[in-house]
Amino acid sequence: MFNQQQIHQVENTAQNDLDQTMKAAPLSEEPTNNKSVMENTDIYYMPENFQKNNDVAGRNINVSGIVILVLGILFLVLLGGGLYIYLVNPGLISDIFSRNQQNTNQISTPVVQTPTSTETLSVSQTKPAGAPKDTYLAFRSEMELANTIESYMAVFARYGSKAKQQQLASQRASLESVGGQGDILSALKGKDTPPLDGTENITEDISDQRAVLTVSKTSGRMIGTVIFVAEDEQWKISEETWSEQAATEGENNSISAAADDDKDGLSNSEEALLGTNAKASDSDGDGYNDLEEINNGYNPAGIGKLSSNASLGTYLNTTFNFSLLYPVDWDRTIASSDDSIIFTAGNKQFIQILVQPNSNQSDIVDWYRSTFNTQTIPNNQLVVNDTWSGVKSPDGLTVYLTNKEKTYIFVMTYNLGASKVTEFKYIFDMAVRNLKLGV
Repeated sequence: MFNQQQIHQVENTAQNDLDQTMKAAPLSEEPTNNKSVMENTDIYYMPENFQKNNDVAGRNINVSGIVILVLGILFLVLLGGGLYIYLVNPGLISDIFSRNQQNTNQISTPVVQTPTSTETLSVSQTKPAGAPKDTYLAFRSEMELANTIESYMAVFARYGSKAKQQQLASQRASLESVGGQGDILSALKGKDTPPLDGTENITEDISDQRAVLTVSKTSGRMIGTVIFVAEDEQWKISEETWSEQAATEGENNSISAAADDDKDGLSNSEEALLGTNAKASDSDGDGYNDLEEINNGYNPAGIGKLSSNASLGTYLNTTFNFSLLYPVDWDRTIASSDDSIIFTAGNKQFIQILVQPNSNQSDIVDWYRSTFNTQTIPNNQLVVNDTWSGVKSPDGLTVYLTNKEKTYIFVMTYNLGASKVTEFKYIFDMAVRNLKLGV
C-alpha cells in the first residue's frame, strides 16, 4: 500500500509533466458549442521508485540461481536413489552396465564366425601333396648314407611319423641299456629290410589320410609293406615290414608269410582272431592302422588298451609268477608242474612257454652263448622289458628270457607245425611283449 504523501507526490509530478507537454504542443481545437474540448488520452507512468519496490512488474528475477538450485536437488535425488539401489540390490547396477557393454560390442564389433571342430579338422587334415612313393625313395636313399645312430635318427625325424620316432627312441634306449653287444645301429636298421636296386615294382594305395606302398623285389621273393600317415600336411612313414612271398610250386618248403588282404601287416587269420576287418587297414577308424595299434598296446577293434579286446585274455601262472595275453578261443594245455603251457590255434599251430631253472643265475646273453656255442649275437636279436631281458632266435620264432633275479629261464616258442606259414606271427610277438615276470 502507498501512503498519502506518496500519492500526492505522484499526482503533482504527473500534473507538471502534463503542463509542460501542453505548452510545447497546443492541442487542436474543434468548435463544438463554442467550447474547446481536449481529447481524452491515457497516460501511463511509473516512477522509478515504484519500479524498484514493485514485487511483480519491475523486479529483475535471478534465474540462474533457481536453475542451479533445481539441478542440485535432482542430483541429490539421483545420488540417493543410486545409493539405495546399490545397498538393496547391488547386482542390478552391474547388470545394467554389462547389458550396455554387450549392446555396444554387438553394434561396434564385427562378428567373426569360429569354425566348428569338424571344419577345423577338415582344414588341418588336408591330403598331403606329393607322392608317397617319392617320399619313400628319398627316405631309402638317405638311409643308405646313415652310418651313425644320430644320422639314422635324423633321417626318421624328417620322414618318420611321431609315433615311429618315439618307438625308435624307446628301442634305442633299451638297446643301450643292455650295452656292449653288437652294433646298435644295425639292430635299429634291422636285417629284414633288403636294399633297393631300382628294379622293384612299387604300387600305391592312397586315401586322404593314409597310404600303403607294396614293394615287390623282382630279383627275389621279398615283399615289403610301407604304411604312411598324414602329419603336418606331409606323408610320414609309420611302419615298414618285409617278408618272403609264398613259395611257388617246386621250390623248397621254407617259412612264408600268410595272406594279408589289406596290407596292414596283420595276416587275415590274425584279423579274424582279433575281430578286425581284413579288408581295411584301420578297422576302428581311429587314424592308426591295426598293426600299429597292436605294436603299441592298443585295441585295433575298438577303444581302449589291447587287453580290452574281447578275443584276448590274461593267463596268470602263480607257480612261477608270470602273466601274459593270449587268444581266449585257443586250446590251453598246462603241465601238472606248471612249467609248460601250450596255447593251440585251430590250425594246430601253437605258442608254448617252458620254464627251467637258471642254475648259475647267468645273464641271458651269457646263457645263450653257452647254450648255442656262439660268441656273436646281433643287437636285433636282443629284447628287453621292464621285468625281463632276452635273446631271439635268428628266425624270430623263439625267445629266451630271464627274470630280474635270474632264477629261471623262460623259453617262448611259436611252432608253425607242418604248414610253415606264419599265420600268427604278430600274435606271438604280442604275447612276448606283454609277458610280465615276477607278478
